[in-house]
Amino acid sequence: MTSIATPAVTTDRLLTAEEAAQFHEDGYVVKRGLFSPEELRPLQNELDSHPDIRGSQSSIPDLDGKLWKVTIWCEQNDTYAGKLPRLARMVDNTSLLLGEESYFWHIKLVRKSNDIPGAVDWHQGYAYWYDDCVYPDTVTCSIALDANTLENGCLKVVKGSHKLGRIDMVDVGGAHVADPVRTAEILDRLEVVPCEMQAGDAVFFHANMLHGSLPNTTDQPRTLMHCVYNARSNEPVDPAKAPHRAYRPTEKLPDDTLARGDFDTVFEKHTFFAPEQLNSVGGTQVF
Repeated sequence: MTSIATPAVTTDRLLTAEEAAQFHEDGYVVKRGLFSPEELRPLQNELDSHPDIRGSQSSIPDLDGKLWKVTIWCEQNDTYAGKLPRLARMVDNTSLLLGEESYFWHIKLVRKSNDIPGAVDWHQGYAYWYDDCVYPDTVTCSIALDANTLENGCLKVVKGSHKLGRIDMVDVGGAHVADPVRTAEILDRLEVVPCEMQAGDAVFFHANMLHGSLPNTTDQPRTLMHCVYNARSNEPVDPAKAPHRAYRPTEKLPDDTLARGDFDTVFEKHTFFAPEQLNSVGGTQVF
């Protein structure tokens, strides 16, 4: 009896060789239309119905003492929130950029409205994680869930800053930010690029990419979902310190999973890091 092999789960939305080269040279690359409007609609509807994301938002102070809010999760279950980061286009593209198997680490969802006045100050992802991971071998795929413009506080990246190495994080007032003195010198030398995007566009960026965003001054929300992946060989030195960062194989799902409605709920049955839990999982290191 001849067995029939199960077809491999692959994607037709792979970054081109030119796009991958831009990522390695500049530290980031924008991929237009990574997700369709139909795929994002369930998530957008959920956010419209529950703008506080079911009470899961944590408040983070900026340099001016104003707050911005973030929701964090790492659960891989059958909800929309648990399946999106496992889609082939996400896993294959991050593996391509890392040069090896990637595994899903966590998601940070930042939803800005004009009643949330805080800015996301300049920082690097690896500056939070370096004491756990030997190399800066993580990639973030940030998906725009609505229009991201200069006026509503789109993500900004510092082109080529991933080549500078890790910048020390310092506490200024209640904010935890990249060293302001060193950052000011960097901003005098390198180009700041605003990542203006439409819903469904995404930007992939390096762990050492200096990035941040200004407040939203419009009457429309600005929502960005940061999906973070680590290289398998870069598993934290002490996984027990933060179990949510330990290597877990990412079960890759077909790209049409969301379009087919093959998920349980969007957020209703999902588990988030509760605001009061942040310190118990390493403080701001989850960012």
